[in-house]
Amino acid sequence: MREIRDEALAARAAKGDLDAFEELVNRHRAAVYQMARAVTGSHADADDAAQETFIRAYRSLGSYDSRRPFRPWLRKITYNTSLNILRTATNRARRFLPGEALQPPDPSPNPEEEVESRESRRGIEAAVKSLSFELRTTLHLRAAEGLSYQDIARVTGVRIGTVMSRLSRAREKVLGSLQAAEGLPEGGEGT
Repeated sequence: MREIRDEALAARAAKGDLDAFEELVNRHRAAVYQMARAVTGSHADADDAAQETFIRAYRSLGSYDSRRPFRPWLRKITYNTSLNILRTATNRARRFLPGEALQPPDPSPNPEEEVESRESRRGIEAAVKSLSFELRTTLHLRAAEGLSYQDIARVTGVRIGTVMSRLSRAREKVLGSLQAAEGLPEGGEGT
């Protein structure tokens, strides 16, 4: 049996089909949480944002145009909801741990590989954590969500050129941080 497209499920859900909406929630729950985590930097805030995202999406289904892709529409709601929660959070000192959302753990490394992998993840986490909110979010949408530049522009409300610029700066900063941690000159390899 062929899987029903998200857009068709959204159209059915807009007409009151709760099973169709439940299927959309099941399909997108993990990705919505991961994006909310990338934006808010907090597990608790990401949980709140994910729940609020689906509430807002359900309430907005009547205005959703099923001729447009569902995924970017839902990510836009996730992004805006996460921003609202981030703005109202009383404790902005919570730590952001991007490795949890961006990299699955290695299932069976040997002890040496495990130490090296852990150090690499920590380096990447620190490099990503040091990025500004805009760069970190844009990088997450591209690397973890796999969204196109156009979809990232729609989600974040900026131009495609700004998306490309942010991705380039994010990659440069992460690479520079990793090279600095390895003692390599920025933009090159050691001898």
